[in-house]
Amino acid sequence: MNLQLQFIGTTVEFRVDAAARQAFEPVRRFFRHLLTDGPRREPTYRISVRPLESVREAPEGEPVVVRRSSAPEFTFDALLSRRGDRLVYRNDKTVLNVPVDAAADRDFEIAICEASAIQIIDFVRDLVIRTEETAGTVVLHASAVRRDGEVYAVAGPKGAGKTTTLLSVLEHGGWDYFSGDKLFCRPDGDGGITVHAWRDYPYVGVGTLRRHPELARKVQDGADPALGERADRHKVLLDPDAFESWIGAEFDPAPHRLAGILLPRVVPGEPLRVSTVTGPGARWSALNTIVDRSVDTTFFGWQHYLVPDYREFYATLSALRPLLPGLHMIRLTGTLDVDLDAVLKDAS
Repeated sequence: MNLQLQFIGTTVEFRVDAAARQAFEPVRRFFRHLLTDGPRREPTYRISVRPLESVREAPEGEPVVVRRSSAPEFTFDALLSRRGDRLVYRNDKTVLNVPVDAAADRDFEIAICEASAIQIIDFVRDLVIRTEETAGTVVLHASAVRRDGEVYAVAGPKGAGKTTTLLSVLEHGGWDYFSGDKLFCRPDGDGGITVHAWRDYPYVGVGTLRRHPELARKVQDGADPALGERADRHKVLLDPDAFESWIGAEFDPAPHRLAGILLPRVVPGEPLRVSTVTGPGARWSALNTIVDRSVDTTFFGWQHYLVPDYREFYATLSALRPLLPGLHMIRLTGTLDVDLDAVLKDAS
C-alpha cells in the first residue's frame, strides 16, 4: 500500500508492507485529511513501513530521551545507535531508521506495532513542521476558529487560557473549530495571510472541561470515567476524532485567510475586558511572542537528522509585518467567557 501525505509544499510517501497495515491504520486515520487520491507529487520523503516483529537484531545503543512531556503518552525513550550514515532509534514499540542528514538522504524506515501509533504520528508531524519551517512557512503556537473562509487565532503562553477561550467561542455558537495546536502561515500575495490548520491530540485541563459541563460529560462517558474525581490541574489526552465529534466540527485542512488574533489572559473572578492592540510596534511584538520554532523545542531527541534552516522562515516572518494592520488583534483579560461576535463588535 502506497500513500501520499501532502501538506503545503511537503509530500511524505508511505510504502506500507501488507503485514504492517493493521498497525499503521491509526496513523492513516489521523492523517487521512491530508492523504490524497489525486495527482501524485515527487515525494519530499519516502517512509517504508514494516512490522516490528520483522526486526531480528538485538537492541543496542546509548539511551536517549526522544521526548519528555507532561502527557505520559507523549513521553518516549529509546536506544540510539549509528550504522554508517544511518541512525537507529529503538524502544519496545518502534524502530526508526533515519539518515544522518535528511537534506541529502530522504529515505526513512520504520518498524511498528499497534502500540507505536502515537510515536509515529509525532515523528511525522515533527518531520513536516521542520521541513515547512526550512521552506519559509511561519508556524504560530495557536488554536483557531473559522467561519466563511476566515480564521481567528487564539494564542498566548502556557496557562493564558487558549483552550478555555476556544471552547467558549465554540459554545457561544456561530464559529467552527479549525486548529487546536498550530497554524502554518504564509502571505497570500494579495495583502493577506493564508493559514493552514495542523491536527493534534487535544490535551485539555480538567478545570477547563468543568467550565463546559456538556463537553465534560462526553469526555467522562467516552474517554475518562474517573474525570469527576480528578483535580482541576490534571489534564486529559483526548482522541482527535472523538474530540472533533464532541464539539461538532471535523478537522478541515483547506487553507483559510487569517482575519485576526485573540490574545487571552485568564483572570478568574474578573469581568471580561476587551482591548485592541494598536501601533505597529505593539502588533509586531505580539506576533513574535506566539511564533513557534521547532528548534526551541529542546525536549525532542530525534531532531538530529533535520535541523531547520531558518533563512526563509525569517524572510517570511518579516514579510508578515506590513500585513498586520489588516488583522484584528485583540486582548481578552478576565473571566474568558467569549462571545466572539460580541467581542468583534466591541473592538470595532
